[in-house]
Amino acid sequence: MLTFVYTRFIERGAKLPATLLLAVYFIVAILQLQHYFSWQSAFFGLSIITMGVVSEVDHTRPGSMRCGWIALLFLLLSWKTQVFTLRYATLITAVFFVIEYFYGRLSRLSFITAVLIAPAIDFAVNVFSFPIRLWLTGMAGKMLAGINPAVTTTGNMILLGNHEFTVDIACMGLQMLLTSLLCGIMMIALYQRRYHKELPALATFFILGVITVLNIIANLFRILLLVQFSLPPGTLAHDAVGIITLLVYVLLPLLLGIPWMLHRYGKAPAGNAVMNLAPVYGLGLQLLLAAGIIAGHFMLTKNMTTTTATTKQVKQLPGYSYTSLDDNIIKQTTADALLYVKGIPGFYFTDHQPMICWKGSGFEFYKVQEENIQGTKVYTAELKKDSSTLYTAWWYESRSHRSTSQLEWRWNALCSGNSYFLVNITVDKKALLAPEIKHLLSAHLIQ
Repeated sequence: MLTFVYTRFIERGAKLPATLLLAVYFIVAILQLQHYFSWQSAFFGLSIITMGVVSEVDHTRPGSMRCGWIALLFLLLSWKTQVFTLRYATLITAVFFVIEYFYGRLSRLSFITAVLIAPAIDFAVNVFSFPIRLWLTGMAGKMLAGINPAVTTTGNMILLGNHEFTVDIACMGLQMLLTSLLCGIMMIALYQRRYHKELPALATFFILGVITVLNIIANLFRILLLVQFSLPPGTLAHDAVGIITLLVYVLLPLLLGIPWMLHRYGKAPAGNAVMNLAPVYGLGLQLLLAAGIIAGHFMLTKNMTTTTATTKQVKQLPGYSYTSLDDNIIKQTTADALLYVKGIPGFYFTDHQPMICWKGSGFEFYKVQEENIQGTKVYTAELKKDSSTLYTAWWYESRSHRSTSQLEWRWNALCSGNSYFLVNITVDKKALLAPEIKHLLSAHLIQ
């Protein structure tokens, strides 16, 4: 009798408990993630549209528990590490669990979209793509120099006469990678509905990889056009070139390639007219998750940067004033230099890297390049704001290792357990930068 009642409960969709749970998660998301997402940005709007397009529910397959166990794992991790991304992962998988348990299985594209719209992915793309930006600058400079010998490159800057083009300006299209991926996912979803076929996982990820490569190619040609025709930022022609290269080199190939992939590798979805019986204990897991998510909002500390790295590891340098700031940041200053040493909680955390922090203060980066000083690789750059120019350098450092590579220091932190710090030194005279770097490298800041 109990099984019969429960079966009828699930077959009718259980709209009231499902709606209540979704409402709870929506409210918690607003409270917890209000500073995590850029709610008013165009990308956030595109994310919502993409999720709406790809969220197709197989109503013949309700009762799935897979998202419930994943959400429980994320919940436990979020209580342990208190990272915004884990809270987002907990909430989105809990929402998916409600949908899959009461209504039916979600498509693979829903999960891919949920990953791509996370701000942590945007951070990773911007940070880890930096070597690609420098490579694009050098490649574009070499190609342009073959046409015009007056073209030279310095770090992330291409010089043509009196015109300067930096990779961060001329390569804004590279920041459109996530936008292109979301557009590609929507196209896959729409073509799958049109042809009543579904791409296997391997083919789907292959298309996403192709989109990434096409973005790099599109931006190479974009830089070439902007520099060759001297189209400065802020002009209509500058923006038009970016849109045209994106359409020609990314979206047009997808319009031709995705239908071909579906005809070649797509498979018709297997029919399943038999309703699966949802496990009774799934309701208990739903309540457990909801209770844990609500309790977490009130019980967990609001300091989202609890760390394993401690500022006590940072040596106080003679002749420098020493100030401990929030978020594990140590500030040391002299009359000529400003030093920030920023603790990073773990290999999985984002970091306060200068390309983000200084831009937030209104500075633009010029002549960014990797230099070898006393056998250590460091990034150096010029910071410009209005009529002022500063000179800065940065690298990642632990007790025993230094690196400029995001992958290298994160892998070392994972394997060795070492606490890493971002070291950023800034001076107002170019001649002072190299001596300050050498002094810091010799001082062994992290102890």
